[in-house]
This record gives sequence, structure tokens and C-alpha cells, in this order.
Amino acid sequence: MFTPNQPSDGIETIAARLLEQEPGPVVRCRLLRDVLRRPANDPEMTQARADLAGSRRVHELADEQLKDGGWGAFHSRSTKVKQKIPSTEVGVERALALGLDATHPILHKATQYLLAIMQGNFAFPDYHEKNDRWQTGMRLFLASTLSLIQPGHPILDEDRRLWLEIARRTFQSGRYSAEDEIQAHAELTGATVKDSYLVLRSRYQLNILGSILGLLPRQLELALLEWLWNRPDGIGYLCVPLNRTPPLGKPDPFDRWLASLELLARLFPSWVNFGQEAIEWLWAQRNKQGFWDFGPRPSSLSYFPLSDNWRTKQARSFDWTTRILALLKQYYEDCELAQ
Repeated sequence: MFTPNQPSDGIETIAARLLEQEPGPVVRCRLLRDVLRRPANDPEMTQARADLAGSRRVHELADEQLKDGGWGAFHSRSTKVKQKIPSTEVGVERALALGLDATHPILHKATQYLLAIMQGNFAFPDYHEKNDRWQTGMRLFLASTLSLIQPGHPILDEDRRLWLEIARRTFQSGRYSAEDEIQAHAELTGATVKDSYLVLRSRYQLNILGSILGLLPRQLELALLEWLWNRPDGIGYLCVPLNRTPPLGKPDPFDRWLASLELLARLFPSWVNFGQEAIEWLWAQRNKQGFWDFGPRPSSLSYFPLSDNWRTKQARSFDWTTRILALLKQYYEDCELAQ
């Protein structure tokens, strides 16, 4: 496998140059942790985590979190309540984008809320669909969201076993088989899955299948990724092709394409077998300052903004650059593991 070379001013150099410009607390924390890989006990890292408490974006997230630990609706988007965080899923994803981890009070509360629902102590807040998919789907949404915060939590063992077995049966021929997947669900969940969100391409199943490194045998992982990479609509709920770069100037499809790469990079080391062209393209998109700026933020509420004020072009560039650097860093680390 060929690994594209970094430019002479590589990832760490760009991150250090951005830090010299005194970005806001979220960007600083993310660069130190996710790009420069400073250990948790590093004094500068410790201070950066403490400084997150002063972030406007973290305050927004905390202010809308309910006493139970959620943000109202769970998977569906609330239309009755006017708030910036429309669901618990978005709240958790937003917290992670802002550099929070499982030890932070916001995500600690969210974890307790998720566990309470999964253990039957709280009701799932969304409308319960009247079909044979809903029980499996409801558990899937909960387990996937918990795996983002605490991927190794033992309550997820049952979910990992289920989806691993479904994946194993679905790809038993070495390639994806819709018929084998339908049969697997008929025997294991009783759910009707054809053309539904329970098909394995969904980001929710992927979160569970990648929650523990090496859960998928290598050949199964490669077969799954090859299928996803060549699908015309990519990963479920993101719905953009992975095997070609998105058009510039269209923030929503670009955000979904980038989120698709980030998901695979976070979960499956074998993604480097497919991602070289995308990585080379990203390097080529730097501006004259050596940073990245893909323009206005997308309509998705999960990732941006990181900086307190997105009205300045500089802050926007800082946020985009942080996001791209984190992905590039993961790519080169995975390449080293694959060699």
C-alpha cells in the first residue's frame, strides 16, 4: 500500500503554527489532543481541557441539556421545541466535536441517561413506530450513541455480538448479499430490513462494529469497506459517495463526505486501503496561508462551529483546519499500523 507523503510543512508544523495564533479553547484543545497527541497529564493539555469551561459553544451545549442528561428528542429532530441542539444524538456528537470526553460532566450525564434507557429505567422519548423493526432500531440508536462516548462499555457486548453475527452471515460469500442479510435478521431479530435503516450500511451499525479494535476479522472488514466505498449513496444517513471527491462550494454534501471519512477513520484501520485519493485531494485544497477554509458552515448542527465566533474568516479557517488536520493525523497513523 502506497502512503502519500506529507508536504514539507507537515501536520504537526501546521498545527503548531495555528496554535501560535492563539485560537479559542476548543480549537486549542483539539489540536493538542487529536493532532499533536499530547498525553492527558501534559500540563498544557490539562490547562486546555480546563479552558473548555470558558467556551461559548460548551456553554450552549450545557444550557440546553436537560436534568435527565438528554436533549429532548433522541433520534428524531424536535420541531416543537426551539433549541440549537435538536436531539440527544446531536448533543453527544456536538460534545465530542467540542473536545469533551467521557469524564466531562456533560457526557457523564448523557452516559447515565443512555444507560437508564437501555436498562429500562427511562422511557425512550421518541415516537414508537408500529412495525417489526422498531425494537431493534431503538436499541441500535441507543447502543451506537453510547459507543461514541464509551466504546468499550460492557453493556454493549450483546449489541456487538448481534451485529457481528449479522455482518458475518451477510458477507459469508465474501461479498455483500441482501438475501443473506434478510435471512440473518429473520433468524436473529425478526425484523424486516429490506431497504430500511437496519441494512448494514447505516452509520449506527458501523459505530457498533468498530467500537472495539479488531472486532471484525480483517477480511470481513475489508469486504464491508469495499462495499461501502463503491456504493453510489455511501454510508446510511450521510448519503454521499465515498469514492469521489465532493464538489466545492456545496457545504452540505461536503460535510457529509468528510463525516463519512471521519467515521471510517475512527472505526476501521483498513480504510487507508481506500482513502489515499481523498487524502491527496485534501492536501491540495490548502489556501495561501497553508490552512484550509471550505467556506460557510453546513446546515448540520453536529460539528461546527468550534470557535466562539464564526463571523470572522480567520476563526472559520481555524475550525476547518483543525478538522482536516485531525483526519490527516488519523490517516497517517493508520498507515503506519498497516505496514
